[in-house]
Amino acid sequence: MNFLKKLCAAAYIMLITAACSLPFFGMMFGWGAKSTENRTMTGMPDLYTATEDTIDPNFNYTTELGEYYSDNFGFRQELVTANSWLSEKIFGRSSNEKTVVGRDGWYYLSETLDDYTGLSSFSDRGIYRLKKTIDLMNTYSTEGNITFVFFVAPNKNSIYPEYMPWNIKRSSSPSNLDRLSRAMRGSDYYINIKSVLKKSARDKSRYIYLKNDSHWNNIGALAAYNAVQDNLNSRIKKYDYMPIDESKLYISETEISGDLTMMLYPSLTKTDVQYELGISREFSSTKPLTNMMDSEINTTCQGRYYNVMCYRDSFFNTFIPINSNAFAKARYTRTSKSSSYDLTAAKTGDYNIAMVEIAERNLPNVLYSAPIMDAPKVKSPKVARRRYVEQKCSFIDDGASFIINGRLGNWVDIETESNIYIELRDSGDRSYYYEAFPILEGDSYADNGFSAHISKYNLKNGEYQLFIHVGDEKVTRYTELILE
Repeated sequence: MNFLKKLCAAAYIMLITAACSLPFFGMMFGWGAKSTENRTMTGMPDLYTATEDTIDPNFNYTTELGEYYSDNFGFRQELVTANSWLSEKIFGRSSNEKTVVGRDGWYYLSETLDDYTGLSSFSDRGIYRLKKTIDLMNTYSTEGNITFVFFVAPNKNSIYPEYMPWNIKRSSSPSNLDRLSRAMRGSDYYINIKSVLKKSARDKSRYIYLKNDSHWNNIGALAAYNAVQDNLNSRIKKYDYMPIDESKLYISETEISGDLTMMLYPSLTKTDVQYELGISREFSSTKPLTNMMDSEINTTCQGRYYNVMCYRDSFFNTFIPINSNAFAKARYTRTSKSSSYDLTAAKTGDYNIAMVEIAERNLPNVLYSAPIMDAPKVKSPKVARRRYVEQKCSFIDDGASFIINGRLGNWVDIETESNIYIELRDSGDRSYYYEAFPILEGDSYADNGFSAHISKYNLKNGEYQLFIHVGDEKVTRYTELILE
């Protein structure tokens, strides 16, 4: 009897040891380590770094080795899939921090939860700063005879909240997107795509977002495209209008893998329905469109008149094939949190239209860094009350512009709709006023930041004093800027 117990214990230990060793030996022999995740996997770390003169040991070797093993252990995909299946079926939860398991086979991106629950809510000042930033982008584009368009691609749970998990409570307050849309009423260059898609989502016979993916499908992209076309047609006389009537398309269904379920179930094929619109491709691209996430994509289409420059994120991947047929030339620039909108191409004469799209979850990125463009020149305030206090700022002279950034001190009370102006005063006591973006570089939620690129093109050579004004065109409080 004791022998049988020892035999069972030994067998149990051997089984557990084998199970624990399997990933290691699988990695050694290259079994099952391939990843389908949309990220770069960690490489094998170096023990040291050698130069001609020195050999420096890698003191982070053990940490980096652990990260390498975590990304490359054997049968990784199978084990990740098994863990995800158990977590979902037993606990109704996701095993991956980037995904949320919804109801009825729906999955959501966890990055959208702060919008859904209200944790990412801007202050009233923050919403105004968003509006002001978009307004200034439109002003700059209009000065270059460019028609400007701005729209937000809604989070999936903004269109289909009914499939979110019961235990995640939706905020009862309006979202940042809803508040922005309310603030932008009357601005003809802002398109409320959420309102458009909400109407399309009423048709329950088919969805406009992918259940297994974080993005809209081709039907959703088509609805957004038609809204943009309608907007441009209403604003541009004799616009080269090209709407697409969905009822006249031959729409077929295909199966695709979603980005969310690929993270959860890398060794399984969990497909979703994609609607192929049957739109003939009339455009051509400068290089094959093998990766819709390229930093820049350029297309041309014969027989069209207008040229468009687009600033976009991943929601535009399905938008590009539809949109490119409508423009003689289209340039698609992918943006991110770390990249600013470079609108300087608006002054080259190469484009007629500037189109900016951003995902709802990425709205804070608009206020993370100021767009690259000349600050618009404005009239002097009617009343300017000086304060003799110290206000520092960073200052860069890049040869073409003065680049000014900083954070307002407590010498001035910032109202919700306070604007910020930079005054340049020359030696002859002549002043030039420019409106700054209400942005603190690197902090989307700072309500007291300012940033401006002031072109030197129309400025005479010489010395200038810099002042900063806070208020509106009627009255401001101001003080001298001290350059750091």
